[in-house]
Amino acid sequence: MKPQYGQASDETKRKLYSSILVVGGGLLFHGAQDFLQHRILNKMPPSFRRVVENVEVITRPKDMDPQLIPWKGGAVLACLDTTQEMWIHQHEWQRFGVRMLRERAAFVW
Repeated sequence: MKPQYGQASDETKRKLYSSILVVGGGLLFHGAQDFLQHRILNKMPPSFRRVVENVEVITRPKDMDPQLIPWKGGAVLACLDTTQEMWIHQHEWQRFGVRMLRERAAFVW
């Protein structure tokens, strides 16, 4: 029997393999969708191929030009209250430098 942490990790990996999203206009050439889907499935460990329900690559969303989606996402992100707390002002950068990135980043690195 696997340890408890391994099961949680496997569940997280399963969700991640089921939730890959590629945005932007870089995949607007013929065959890119099938190629990326094939590469994802081939790189996925065999044990996950059985439990991941669907790997879907969408290169052209219904309502918008794919080249504009990153810009729209960035515009929405910039309006969120939590994003306002992440801004680094010039005087902070001059005083603390790159250390401010660790302080304000939305993720641990």
